[in-house]
Amino acid sequence: MTLDKILRYLQSNSKFALLALVSASSVALLFFRIVVTQNLGFIFMTWNLFLAWVPLFYIKWAWERELSRRTPTFLLWIHLVIWLLFFPNAPYIVTDLLHLRATPENMVWYDAVMIFTFAVAGFLTGLYSIRIVHRLLTHRWNQYAAWLIVALSMFLSGFGVFLGRYGRWNSWDIVSNPVALSRGILKSMIDPFAIKHTFTFSFVLMLLYFAFHIFAELNRNESTHKYS
Repeated sequence: MTLDKILRYLQSNSKFALLALVSASSVALLFFRIVVTQNLGFIFMTWNLFLAWVPLFYIKWAWERELSRRTPTFLLWIHLVIWLLFFPNAPYIVTDLLHLRATPENMVWYDAVMIFTFAVAGFLTGLYSIRIVHRLLTHRWNQYAAWLIVALSMFLSGFGVFLGRYGRWNSWDIVSNPVALSRGILKSMIDPFAIKHTFTFSFVLMLLYFAFHIFAELNRNESTHKYS
């Protein structure tokens, strides 16, 4: 895709443009830090942000295909599973705040703002992808099924964030290292800390999405009267 096509797409999709602006701002903060400090210590944040965008791009593509032609049910479930495997990468970024412990005192506030901006970009990208999933499920079935699947997805995502941060597992380990990943999952399922983390993180995710959804619905009712 050429730069001209990207710009035309962003002009026609204000939500993507806003997310791109927030993401670009976080990368700009990182670039400025690298230039000033001559230190690449936080360069991994760009990769984490890229991974946060993957589920959004994927589910947007699946949603557009569903609108143009009804997707077979089994294929739709495959799309949802693939989205869910990558979705925890979006909220995961907020856990990168722990790296502030290794930040020099004179850089703490700058790094806190920088990581927070990355986290906001990740969360907003994730919330928008959930919104698309919600729309897709409502379009295909009904609101009750949509909310049930969204709530279950948030719970599994909370567990996924724990596996990523403390187990150091990645989304692609389900293909590259499935046996070890299965052992890690089974071990974490009986870990009290993992259980507390999962419930806490999934509750926050669900709360944020509920607020995001209500705001989108209020905006829809006040303006276009279309499902935004």
